[in-house]
Formats: sequence, C-alpha cells, structure tokens
Amino acid sequence: MNFKFFIAKRYLFSKKDSKFISFITYISIIGVALGVATLIIAVSIMNGFEKEIKEKVTGLVSHVQISSFLANGIADHEYGVQQIKENVDGLTALSTYVQKEAVIRASDKIEGIILKGIDPVNDISNTKDKIVEGEFNIEPADSNFSRVIIGNKLARNLNVKVGDKVIVFGLMGIPSPLNQPKIKQFRISGIYETTLKDYDDIIIYTDIATTQKLFDLGQNISGIELKLDDIDRADTVVSQLTEMLGYLYYLKSLFRIYKSLLSFVELQKKPVPIIMSLIVLVATFNIVSTLLMLVLEKTHAVGVLKSLGASRMGIMKIFIYDGILIGIIGIIIGNIIGVGLCLAEMKFHLISLPEFYYVEKVPILLEPQYIVLISIVTLVLCFFATLIPAFLASRLDPVKSLRFA
Repeated sequence: MNFKFFIAKRYLFSKKDSKFISFITYISIIGVALGVATLIIAVSIMNGFEKEIKEKVTGLVSHVQISSFLANGIADHEYGVQQIKENVDGLTALSTYVQKEAVIRASDKIEGIILKGIDPVNDISNTKDKIVEGEFNIEPADSNFSRVIIGNKLARNLNVKVGDKVIVFGLMGIPSPLNQPKIKQFRISGIYETTLKDYDDIIIYTDIATTQKLFDLGQNISGIELKLDDIDRADTVVSQLTEMLGYLYYLKSLFRIYKSLLSFVELQKKPVPIIMSLIVLVATFNIVSTLLMLVLEKTHAVGVLKSLGASRMGIMKIFIYDGILIGIIGIIIGNIIGVGLCLAEMKFHLISLPEFYYVEKVPILLEPQYIVLISIVTLVLCFFATLIPAFLASRLDPVKSLRFA
C-alpha cells in the first residue's frame, strides 16, 4: 500500500487519535453525500417532469396544426392534404378534424366545452389509450343519438357516467331568437383522463360527420393535424407549408400551441443545476475546514515526517488523499441515498401533487449520464478544495512543528 495513502487513512479514521477530527470528518462526508443526493433527486425530477409533460402534450396534440382564417373552415381541404403528403418529408400521420365551441347540458348542469369531431380511423392522438371508463367508440348509436367521449373532470362536474345522455348546443355566433343553436343528443361511451386540465375540463370527442352537421359546415373541416418522425422539425415544416399553402391556412407548431407550458418546463429546469451545484460547492468547502483543522492537529506528525525525509509533495499528497477520500465516500453514500429515494418514489408513489402540475405523482427519470456527471464534478470540486490545506501543510517548518508540539 502507498505509505502516503496509508497515513492519510490513519489521520482521518484512527480511533486512537482525536475524536473531534473523526467527528468533523463524518460531518464533511455527510455534507458531500447530502449535496450529491439532493442534486441527483432534483435533476431526476426535472428530467422526469419534462419527459412526462412532453409525452402528454405530444400524445394529445399534433406536431403541426393547420387551420383556416375563415369562420366556416377549410373547404377544399383535399388539395391541401394532397400537397402535404407529397411535399412533407418525415410525415408519419395525418388527420382532419372539426372543432367548435359548444355548450353541454346534463340534467340541470351546464358547462362550456369544445366539441372536436375526428375520424376514429385516422385519429393521431392517443386519447384512445387514456380511456379510464367505457370504451373509445364515437360511431353514431342511431339516427337520434351519437356517441361522445368526455374528460374525467368534466364528467365529475356534470355528475355523469358512461351510458348517460347529454345534450350539446352548437353555437354559431351569439345566440338570439334569429340565431338559435342547433341541438344534438349524445350518449357517453367513454371517459378519458390525461391530467392536462386544458383537455379533461373542456374537450369532448365525437365523429366528424356529426360535428359538421351540428355546425352546418357541410363537408368543410376546421383543420388538419400532422405528426412527424422528428418533433424538432415542427417549426421547419410550418415555415415550409406556410409558403406552399398560402394565406388562407393558419399553421401552428406544437411549440407555439403549448409555448407557455414548454417554456415553463425549460425555465424551471435551467436554474436547478446551478442552485443544487451551490449546495455541493458548500459541502466541498466543508472539506477545507476539516483539512485545516487536521493540519493543526497533525502539525507534530508532519514535523516528524519531514524530519524523516518526507518531501513537500509527499506531505501534500497525504492531505490531498484525505480530501479525495472524504469526497469518494460522500459521493458513494450520496448516490445510494439519491438513487434509492428516486427508486422508492417510482415504485411506491409516496408524494402526490396538486393538479396544476399536470401530473398526479412525482415524475422521475433516472439517467446514468447525469449521475456520473454529478459524481465527477463533485470529485473535482473535492480535489480543488484540498489544495490550499495540503499546500499549507507542505510548507510547515519541521523544526517549528516539533517545537510547537
């Protein structure tokens, strides 16, 4: 064994030496461990939150949404669909839809909603995978009743369940005696839940033909939705199609539709590594105070080592090994605590969140590269924290050190 490492280990953990040094050594290790664990947990939660939100949004919202500036929607949509299919690279799915504001009534309860008519065969959302009651069935039941899928929260507000009857009033401008809304009866065939309140509170789904008839649109549609093989190309495709299709079409990418939400995720994520790194930095500076006290405690021992021929670099290495040893033990413990708590939360869901977070449970995404990066950065900080105390120890005069003792 390297004699410098052997002496460094004895300095820190020898039971025969000062118990105070051992105590502050343990405090330094705990400080590093808590800093590393906190940073791992914080980064894992933010990564999980970002992944969860993006998956929810990309699953429910198309990557590119094409609508019209005209109130009656897009008339010649076959031309637009054909142009998109022929010219957009990386197109994986395309569907047309009709979407209008309406009012839904169940018994004595009334709510404002958005009625979205879709083609169940070509629908590109994952709403069918979010059904919590009933089934995803929007085919008309008969000539009097169509079927509808509503959000879980809206169902609770209306106090309805699968199989219940609801009435939808199709609004076309401001209702008046001369502009009365058309009325359509629906049966609830399914209830979905996404935990995105913009959907669960407002949007209900039915077939596109029923929606066109309810709002007197004929064969017109409200818009076209696209999904791409690479979501990061959404803004590029929007620019391409804007030039191709002309002014009658209004295009928006996913990043524009949910700009506030995605910006919020990015804004929350950016300062976390900085703030948490400060915690690790403070923890590593505990090593400085620990080693400075160790130098004072071992002044006589340093004098003895120098009188026996130990070099200044040899003395520096002893105290550098001390600091790195504290860092390595703290990092190992911190990894165990951080990863352990993350795995416990992932399995048992110990913490519930309010609904404005868009998720019910704390989302966690453990990524090994971040854990390794945190460990390496912490170890580097621990190394630099040892340099000043180690340098001071190496500069001790052996004669004065022995006399001082």
